[in-house]
Amino acid sequence: MAKTYSCTLVGVKVIHVEIETVVGSGFSGLNILGLSPEITRDMRERIRSALECIGIPIPARRVVVNITPSDSLKLSRTPTCQLDFAVATSIIYALFQENKKGAKLLPPVKEYLAGEISLSGQIKAIENPLVYFAALHSMQKEEAIFCLPYAKLENQLFTPAHNLEFYASLSEWISARKISELGSIKKRAPFQPLSKYQQTYDSTFMNEQEVSNNIKILAKNPKICVAILIAALSRSHILIAGEPGVGKSFSIDKIIHFLPPLSEKEKIEVKLIHPCGIQNERPFRAPHHSASSAALVGGQTLKPGEASLAHHGILFLDELAEFSRTSLESLREPLDSGQVSLARSGGQITYPAKFQLCATTNPCGCGYLFSRKRPCRCNPSDSKKYLQKLSGPLLDRFSIQLWAENHFDENNLDIFSRHLLEILKKEGSILLSKKIIELQRLDLNAKLRQEIKFWHEATIQANPDFQSLSNRGQIKINELMFYFNLLFPELKKSEHYISSVLSYRILNKMFTENIF
Repeated sequence: MAKTYSCTLVGVKVIHVEIETVVGSGFSGLNILGLSPEITRDMRERIRSALECIGIPIPARRVVVNITPSDSLKLSRTPTCQLDFAVATSIIYALFQENKKGAKLLPPVKEYLAGEISLSGQIKAIENPLVYFAALHSMQKEEAIFCLPYAKLENQLFTPAHNLEFYASLSEWISARKISELGSIKKRAPFQPLSKYQQTYDSTFMNEQEVSNNIKILAKNPKICVAILIAALSRSHILIAGEPGVGKSFSIDKIIHFLPPLSEKEKIEVKLIHPCGIQNERPFRAPHHSASSAALVGGQTLKPGEASLAHHGILFLDELAEFSRTSLESLREPLDSGQVSLARSGGQITYPAKFQLCATTNPCGCGYLFSRKRPCRCNPSDSKKYLQKLSGPLLDRFSIQLWAENHFDENNLDIFSRHLLEILKKEGSILLSKKIIELQRLDLNAKLRQEIKFWHEATIQANPDFQSLSNRGQIKINELMFYFNLLFPELKKSEHYISSVLSYRILNKMFTENIF
């Protein structure tokens, strides 16, 4: 019996596939077990033709190939044709074992292979080589060799230190295996397991000048600028409402420039989700408001939805109130758990969905419900229906709920917006950008868990706006205070500190008062 291995992707979990081949007596033919009849038929014809082209015809004997685990293969996102190489080599090993008078093939202790085989025996490039990169790093002490097709992408992912072999055809692979001593197979170098990849970033990190320029652009509306900076530091969900033309969508588009690049661990997690597997930048997903709940969280085919594709990135929902209520409500669980579990008749798969939700909305159909300069043209009942799409539980999950004015008066600004303008006038945006980059280098979530102090002083306990918040809302306000203190530590003792922080979570109250 001959045995080879391969890998497949179920959700974002790498599954090790075992291929066993036995050549025995009985009715002659090539039987492949573990796959659907249609896939088996196509694979059998490709492999039979490829073996004949390289001079290894399948004899008139009973050849049985068993592929396990068959249940996981049915849920796999990896094309099953990528198992061709592993199945073909398993058959070749079995045939050479039977042919005791001919040449011998000496396999390594454990051999993982991947690639689709053409009718002539050529090995085609695989769709997502990162699956095998992740499998390689998950193996710590086990001796194994990974055989992959030639492609530029593989050579970029896998360094020469890894125990890898690249082949263009089956005949080339056979030539490499016709060796006299096992000692000629090099031992695998020690690897760092995938789980040990921490928050390590490349040398470029964040562009200081780019951050500075975006601060200057956003500072035209200082309150929005402060909200964007705090949201970027805290990775909090943010909702900006306001009349048309105030710059809501324009401001949200800039938030990606204040986020650090993906760490090495995050890059691998993101690449395992995206179909092409070449995502190197932090994801920014902006689905149209006609998107269904299946498009947002995942459909019937168990493929990842926009929430999972935005993992470690931003999910931007422009015109939030234009989305269907069903679509919006489907995001409530992923916002809390950071994952999406899809259960269909074909099986169940869990995808990670740790995204930052950024959204904008108008207060009504015409957009001028709370405008100070233009009257609202909507019927009161229409405005009520418009805002009722945004349920209380969904709004409560937004840490920052900002009402954006078209113009601002410096005398009416909160202390953070005023202080931001003072910093830009005296010191410029470079110093502020340096501070933001320095804070982004820190693990602020760990710092938050260790140092956050709940504000039980009489000042905040007596604040009616704070008391009217839900338990979740009060926790989010405490978290916001932590990040405001990091960015503006000199304002902590101000008497307007708490009221200014609460002004960045005002929409729930505004919308509730309008609806009821």
